[in-house]
Amino acid sequence: MRTPLLFAALAVTTLVATGCGTTTPAASAGNGTGGDTTQHGAPRVHAPLDSTKASQKPCTLLSDAQLKTLGMAGTSGAQEATPTGPICSWDDLDGTSGQHVTFTFTTGNGNGGLDRVYELKSTFQLFELQAPLQDYPALLNAPTDDRKKGTCAFVVGISDTQILTTTVKMRTGAKPAPRVVEPCIVAREAADLALTSIREQA
Repeated sequence: MRTPLLFAALAVTTLVATGCGTTTPAASAGNGTGGDTTQHGAPRVHAPLDSTKASQKPCTLLSDAQLKTLGMAGTSGAQEATPTGPICSWDDLDGTSGQHVTFTFTTGNGNGGLDRVYELKSTFQLFELQAPLQDYPALLNAPTDDRKKGTCAFVVGISDTQILTTTVKMRTGAKPAPRVVEPCIVAREAADLALTSIREQA
């Protein structure tokens, strides 16, 4: 079985592949001008979230109560430093839920965020638009499509230049996770909880 660090690296790889640059302490707010889409067709974020605190302490994004709703009660978050900034992972692969959840913030320089992801969409094996989450544009995005292997990356544009990626890895094999076929659903649920936490910390 892979280590939590490798799973965390998976989320970072998804974002670095977009060429979005490095993470900064605060989200760069979209100004809401220039129409409803960015240069490369991504939806604009007209009510950007301030993730100044959350992006530096991503392990605060899931409370004990929120972890319980994901079936991961008692799981502790582990923060790690990466080239794109701090990330946090909750590893319950050997536990009841059989899940591993990682949050990564990525901020782009210039036309970053979802605009950069849209610009490079032809280079991704997985690029699938999703219904907005709390009115923020969302999609599934990863260099490779590993959903059938129990892995999914759910991306939300929280400003015109910043994205939050929630990566879920499910336990597979002889004793698969109870929701092994639902990694994207769990990723969306976790991202929803994270957005609520970001609002509360702003």
